[in-house]
Amino acid sequence: MNGLALLTSRPWIWSFIATVAVWIITILFTGGAGAHGLSHAAFTFASFSVIVGLGQMFVITLGPGNIDLSVPANMTLAATLALKLMDSQEGMILAGLAVALLIGLAVGICNYALIKLLRIPPIIATLSMSFLIQSTAIWSNRGLRVKPPESLAQFTTASTFGIPNVAIVALILSVIGWVLLKRASTGAGFLQSARTRSRRAWPGSPPSMARASSPICSAPFWPRSAASCLPVSRAARR
Repeated sequence: MNGLALLTSRPWIWSFIATVAVWIITILFTGGAGAHGLSHAAFTFASFSVIVGLGQMFVITLGPGNIDLSVPANMTLAATLALKLMDSQEGMILAGLAVALLIGLAVGICNYALIKLLRIPPIIATLSMSFLIQSTAIWSNRGLRVKPPESLAQFTTASTFGIPNVAIVALILSVIGWVLLKRASTGAGFLQSARTRSRRAWPGSPPSMARASSPICSAPFWPRSAASCLPVSRAARR
């Protein structure tokens, strides 16, 4: 009975159980061949979903419960412009990552501006913004043949103690998110804004500040995922 109560009180456990079950079934069907490669690939590509999911979690927690539909376009534009700025040069990696994060912040601010000024639902605002961002990304992506810097590509495809580096980055970001929501002084305000739908704000702050924090604070997660995903996807095509 205690075990059943534990499972029902922690619904996130089911995703881990399902993942382990799928992995075991796959290994059984393959006779154990390629278990390491399968695990490495699963950890690598699941990390991108984790990073994006963290951002969506903050969107849902701080906002009115909707998701951000501008994520794919945001990732595409950030990755495209970051790669162009890096131009395969090792010394431009930090600058490229900074530009990607700034693009994410700019998109988050624009999303909130649409919601605030036009007074349209967040899910419609982010969908509209995604069309504008995607059009910009397509325009800037014409004829793009730039490779990521070698050290960035090696980091995103390499492993530490058998664990993909991008999985370690995703774990670190997950811990940071857990600290912000559970341990930091602002965490209580975050969760309170999710529970109290009538007034989404931290104690002593205007409601508009809490609403603005939803798209702005979560937006940098998308470019971070895109910056890691591009070198991995290019390496996979080799």
